[in-house]
Amino acid sequence: MGSHPWREGAKAAAPIVLGYLPVGVAFGVLARRAGMAPSEVGLMSFLVYAGSSQFIAVELISEGVAWFPIVITTFFVNLRHLLMSSTVSLYLKKEPLRVLTLVAAQLTDESFAVTMSQPSKIQNRSGYLIGLQVTSHLAWIGGSVAGALFGSLIDQEGFGLPFALPGLFICLLVLQIRSLQHFWLMIVAGLLSLFFKWLVPGNWYIVVAALLTSGIGVAIRTKRTENQQSKGKA
Repeated sequence: MGSHPWREGAKAAAPIVLGYLPVGVAFGVLARRAGMAPSEVGLMSFLVYAGSSQFIAVELISEGVAWFPIVITTFFVNLRHLLMSSTVSLYLKKEPLRVLTLVAAQLTDESFAVTMSQPSKIQNRSGYLIGLQVTSHLAWIGGSVAGALFGSLIDQEGFGLPFALPGLFICLLVLQIRSLQHFWLMIVAGLLSLFFKWLVPGNWYIVVAALLTSGIGVAIRTKRTENQQSKGKA
C-alpha cells in the first residue's frame, strides 16, 4: 500500500526545509534589528510567507518607510507568483476553488521548483502539494521565530548564513537536472548571467539570462519534437 500523498509531499520538502531554517534565522535576526518583536516576526512569516519580500520589507521598515510603499513594493516583487500558480493549476483541474486558493497562497519559488521537477506527482493530487508546502512553511516560520528569539547568540558569519539562500537554490537546481540537455542549459544560463552582469547595470542580468536560456530550451525542444514527428511520418 503506497504512502499518503501528504506524507510524500512532506518528505519531498526536505531540501527546502534545510534551506529555509538558516535563511529564516537570518530573517529573524534582521527583523529584530529593525525593531520587530518575535511575535511580529512569526506573524509576518505566517501571513506574508515570501522570503525576498520579507527581507525587502524589513529593510524598508528599518529605514522608517510608511506602510503603503512597502505593500506596493512587495506586491510587484511577488507578481511572478501569478505565473507560477497558473502553471501549477494546469495539474489540478479537478480540484475545487478552495483547494486552488490554498495552494496558490502557499506557493513559493522553492516549492514550485521541487513541484516542477516531477510534475506528475501533483497531477490531481493536491494532498502531495499541500504536504510539501505546509512542511516548508512551518520550517520558514520556525526559522524566523528562532532567529528573532536567539539570533543574538549565533555567530552569523561562522555558520554561513549569508550563503544559505544561494546554497538552497543550487540544491533545487540540481534536483531539476534530469538530462544532458538540462545540464548544458544550466551552463549556458550561468555564462549568460556572468556576461550580462558585466554588460547590464543593476539586477536585470538575471531576467535577461533567464529569458534567453528559456528561449533556447524551448527552441531545442520544439526542434526535437519536429524531428521526431517527421521520422514518425517517414
